[in-house]
Amino acid sequence: VVWELTLRGDQPCTHCGSRAGDARPDELDTAAALKVVDQLRDMGAQEVVLIGGEAYLHPGFLEIARALRTAKIRPTMTTGGRGITRELARAMADAGILQVSVSIDGLEETHDKMRAARGSFRSAFAALDACREAGIAITANTNVNRFNRADLEELYELLRLAKIRAWQLQITTPLGRAADRPDLVV
Repeated sequence: VVWELTLRGDQPCTHCGSRAGDARPDELDTAAALKVVDQLRDMGAQEVVLIGGEAYLHPGFLEIARALRTAKIRPTMTTGGRGITRELARAMADAGILQVSVSIDGLEETHDKMRAARGSFRSAFAALDACREAGIAITANTNVNRFNRADLEELYELLRLAKIRAWQLQITTPLGRAADRPDLVV
């Protein structure tokens, strides 16, 4: 199960399929989300990938992750990583988050341009380090497009040095903000 906890985001990514930024006015509060955890357990869900916007910006993020783990559902996460500090990574590990995939969409200049946030490349790698140090398995994912395809080989080497366990490559599709950017699509 991939669960978009909130649309609230901290990076205005140019290729965001969800057009994340502000939370939806009718997003589930923590109490309602915990009921969804029970429903997922009853349906036999084995893994839930928490996404957003940024899942960690949902006020009940850690409580929801903890409830998933208690329900014997494997909680994982996909993130841009901008707000993941060492303290948050430790709290995520304590809540039961087992694996985090950090979105890294090219080398520094390309990544920061695609994320429309200066410094986001460095914060993404800092998030990988913080999660690894907290005992969380780390992976990465990259949206492949015309802006970053020349970066992939060098990016692979940087990710290998960061000791990721896996790297997911996906083609940027014309959804959300990427639909407004036909120059991105391969």
